[in-house]
Amino acid sequence: MHLGSLRLAGTPCRDRGTPDRLRAIPSPIARAKVLAAVAERLPTAQLAVRDVASPARPASYEALVRVVACGICGTDLHILAGDSYRPVLPFVLGHEPVGIVEALGDGSRAGVAVGDRVAMTIFEGCGTCSLCSVGDQRLCPDLRSIVGVTGRSGGFAELLLVPTEQLVPVPAGLGPVSAAGLVDAGATAANSVRQAGTDDVAEVVVVGGGPVGFLVAELLRLRDINALVVEPNDVRRSALVAVGHRTAAALADVQTSPTTIFECSGASGVAAWAAARLRAHGRLFLIGYRLEPTVDFSIFSRKELRVLGVRSGRREDLETVLILAAGGDIHVPAPRVWPLREINEALAELRRGQVPGKAVIRSQYSAKAPDEEEANEWIP
Repeated sequence: MHLGSLRLAGTPCRDRGTPDRLRAIPSPIARAKVLAAVAERLPTAQLAVRDVASPARPASYEALVRVVACGICGTDLHILAGDSYRPVLPFVLGHEPVGIVEALGDGSRAGVAVGDRVAMTIFEGCGTCSLCSVGDQRLCPDLRSIVGVTGRSGGFAELLLVPTEQLVPVPAGLGPVSAAGLVDAGATAANSVRQAGTDDVAEVVVVGGGPVGFLVAELLRLRDINALVVEPNDVRRSALVAVGHRTAAALADVQTSPTTIFECSGASGVAAWAAARLRAHGRLFLIGYRLEPTVDFSIFSRKELRVLGVRSGRREDLETVLILAAGGDIHVPAPRVWPLREINEALAELRRGQVPGKAVIRSQYSAKAPDEEEANEWIP
């Protein structure tokens, strides 16, 4: 995917020697049980952090991945609240994992080796329909699983099994915490900007400055588009300002008539506001969403507006953001890191709106994670 000239400065994460506190931790593959954060009922505010049976050896088409880091997504909060996907319980959430390949099934494709550092696409389609054949597995009408969402256990654990074809290499120079913040949020942002193309982007507004909105603004800036990001949370708005983005605290502060609006917040009333604010022939990208029972669609017809839904992204979208982040061409949302045993604290912080960027879980830390640089190390 071409995103224009790459001109942003940044400092990519560099691998250092493995911290002493991590060298003594045995590989989970050698143990009969592994640590996981398990959803035992829904709705719930708490995950049960406990030992579970170690995954079986990978099937012919699978890889066993030792999870190094896993992002927490807003979808995880919605699932726990009981207003989103309903996986069969008990279930291990976490659909933004990165890790190291521990073992491969006999029929795994070439190009993936034990020891590789990987992220992954999360949708397993039927593999035979027209959508799967062009890389749109996420839109497959006969989805088999979504890693960490439904049908396949996720990354809030020390180990997970995933189809080998879904693995995506993590470029050199990008640490696991930074990579985890891109698995779904980055792929979604890249898909959104790819669909936007170069038309009708004279004035762009991004609603919601969480990880997805942050990354949409970063990718737009690569095209010399200085979007206005609307974010009511002071902490998140400050993070955007710190890397040079224009911001507003409320929808009422938007004084222009945009050509394009990226709705990343999922907040009530945004769709109706966008329809009223967009100029004729404008476009609304629905990335965050919610039930809106009172939207008047007449204005969409009268202004000939276009509405485009966005669901995560293709493999190429994830590859793009990983490469851009590794090269320092985009900033990644500032991470806050918790060890797996303290995942409920991370969930509580997110619900309180106290995380400026991305909440990330490190499964290898038994004590509270250290500073950001050390937490962003790979474990060999």
